[in-house]
Amino acid sequence: MALLIDTQILIWLEENPEQIPEKVKDRIFTEPVIYLSQVSVWELAIKIKTRKLILKQPLQTFITNFLTGYRFEILNIQLDHIYQTEQLELHHKDPFDRLIISQALVENIEIISSDEIFDAYGVKRIWKY
Repeated sequence: MALLIDTQILIWLEENPEQIPEKVKDRIFTEPVIYLSQVSVWELAIKIKTRKLILKQPLQTFITNFLTGYRFEILNIQLDHIYQTEQLELHHKDPFDRLIISQALVENIEIISSDEIFDAYGVKRIWKY
């Protein structure tokens, strides 16, 4: 089984790991495949540029460390993922989250996220056990 990590969880893993329930961290560290979406990298770049986010290291270093240290794999954005966003109701207007939700739906994978609005889209969200 594979999991897709939400951008917020990526930040928390580095900056505030205590925000993530222990059982969720266990899944992250034991799951054979954890995807990091290109969407998250793009979202981080924009948040850094607009000063809504300050990381302790440059973005490229931050992402490289996650890909090697946590063994995350990049989930590239495909046209099918973009087309799926058109089918989504407007429960959530954040374009980054909508694209991550679409990726999970198209690829049939679970998402690790604390964002309860994801549930409105029928994705399987991992957060509380």
